[in-house]
Amino acid sequence: MQPILFTSGLTRNYETGTGGSLKVLKGIDLVVRRGEVVAIIGPSGVGKSTLLHIIGALDRPTAGTVEIDGQAIFEGDEHQLARYRNTEVGFIFQFHHLLQEFTALENVMMPALIAGVKRSEARKRAASLLRAVKLESRAGHRPGELSGGEQQRVAVARALMNEPKLLLADEPSGNLDRASAEELHRLLWNLSRKAGQTIIVVTHNMRLAQLADRIIRLEDGKIVEDKQNEK
Repeated sequence: MQPILFTSGLTRNYETGTGGSLKVLKGIDLVVRRGEVVAIIGPSGVGKSTLLHIIGALDRPTAGTVEIDGQAIFEGDEHQLARYRNTEVGFIFQFHHLLQEFTALENVMMPALIAGVKRSEARKRAASLLRAVKLESRAGHRPGELSGGEQQRVAVARALMNEPKLLLADEPSGNLDRASAEELHRLLWNLSRKAGQTIIVVTHNMRLAQLADRIIRLEDGKIVEDKQNEK
């Protein structure tokens, strides 16, 4: 598998109210190969979500670089970063952030419409993605009419709408009951194996982490373990 993601010397510091500096990431070097599933684990507060947000350009590093397919993403302007967030990466969060006034189908269509795709084309692909996550019968329902697991599967479909190079998931099953979480885990696994989707997931759920190709452990803002998963 060819590398798709490189990070080099990533640090992230945050200014404190007392004039000091909180060092969250302390030099992260990471390589992720195309089609690989990588789980990032570790205690709360060690920088897992911060690392994911920087890879997805939701935050900027204090120092270091992030390259996707050899392109340093933070060398571009804000317009280029916005395009990267919309088309190159897909996000799944613990809380799905669906738009309550829109149907499941419309929520899935949204990233494509923002990217300028024709509405008819966006609708066709969104319907296909809802079939893939087994929610075609719920396409016309609004989030409030869906279960938590169904809402998260809509969020997965939305994240895939623009065929991203990277799928970034931050505690995707953290707000679900066990049955819904297991269903989501199987869905992510099938995406990686059938579609070759590259996935980086931050999780406390070791059942999800054990499905990954690699498990990376963070402690105190540094990678302390990076191992191939024995499955």
